[in-house]
Amino acid sequence: MNNIRIENKILFEINNFKSKLRSFLLFGVISKVKFGRKVKLAGEIILGNNIYIQDYSCIRGKNIKIDDNVFIHENVLIRSNEYISIGRNTTINRNTCILAKVSIGKNCSIAPNVVIVGANHLFQDVSISIKEQGSKLEGVIIEDDVWIAANVTVLDGVTIGEGSIVAAGAVVNKNVPAFSIVGGVPAKIIGKR
Repeated sequence: MNNIRIENKILFEINNFKSKLRSFLLFGVISKVKFGRKVKLAGEIILGNNIYIQDYSCIRGKNIKIDDNVFIHENVLIRSNEYISIGRNTTINRNTCILAKVSIGKNCSIAPNVVIVGANHLFQDVSISIKEQGSKLEGVIIEDDVWIAANVTVLDGVTIGEGSIVAAGAVVNKNVPAFSIVGGVPAKIIGKR
């Protein structure tokens, strides 16, 4: 292992490294976790068993919990100062970005190039730059057995109900009822399962 540093908060810098890490202490016991090349983890992170985090992915922040049998593909960014929870048997495909306050259930499939943001900029006061007004965090909840297709954006304050499907390219800005199929910009119900 190259450049691994453990402090009060975890900081892993894994360069040119591809093998299994078995049973070591990281805010709990981690076993059978596989890291690709140049994976970065920093913060308060709890990883379950049988997790695979592929090349160039980055997970940073507080209160991040990734359950058993989660597969995170290449170049995924997961970052939060609130909490992020990813349920067991979930797959997150390449180039996906998960930010702020997000809960993802079990058995979910998230396709490539998805953006899930559990926060939103404040912008009401025109006398102050948007950047200086801060943000609000309602959070995003993705319930169990949800399939989010490629190039989808899920905005703050949204709950996607159990068993739902979000069609490719959709922008989800409102709640999605359980077992619904939604698509479009903004996303609308286009079918039921």
